Amino acid sequence: MKITHQKYPNHNLANETERGENLGIDFILSSILGLLVVAITYLIYPSIILGFSIYLKAFAIYLGVRFVYYFCFEVMYSRTPGKFQTQTKVVNKDGKKPSIFQLLIRSISRFISIFSGISDDERAIHDTISNTFVVQDSTLKRIESRQPMILLFNLLLVVCWIYYFTVNLDKSSSETALLLALILATVYAVLVGFRRIGKKKALKKYR
Repeated sequence: MKITHQKYPNHNLANETERGENLGIDFILSSILGLLVVAITYLIYPSIILGFSIYLKAFAIYLGVRFVYYFCFEVMYSRTPGKFQTQTKVVNKDGKKPSIFQLLIRSISRFISIFSGISDDERAIHDTISNTFVVQDSTLKRIESRQPMILLFNLLLVVCWIYYFTVNLDKSSSETALLLALILATVYAVLVGFRRIGKKKALKKYR
């Protein structure tokens, strides 16, 4: 998906870097929210855990949360948190806010848009299916999205630790893998926290 502005010269399309940053921020945020909802669901309703279907149910909840994330943000603001940071927004072919139906199709088709990177259409697959465009607009207010990402990540860690110590685990290989992942994620969060504190102190020192 190389942005050359040749196929759609009337639209100030967001470039590959902006689209990539949108994808990264929104995927992380929506995934954290999805996993958080899955964890809370199984903490509140442990009886849902029945055999192999737990994985299908968890995956369905995860995808549902991600769909709601994209759909609600774009219906309300024409922008997701990633687009708030890159000063981009979703528009229709006339440069106006897309209809709810277009955004619904866009949010659904997003999950089959994994091959957009090899397309030469200048748009992602879910853009083409919904007939929408992601454009750059420097007049839009820019809002930093990294802070909520860090907050949600730490909140998810807390929920996962609560789950690990409150649910009766049989210490199988999956629970051992979960413990290892939690330890590594916690160490990473602590290191990032100390690094941010160090940067703040350095900034204060040079002011």
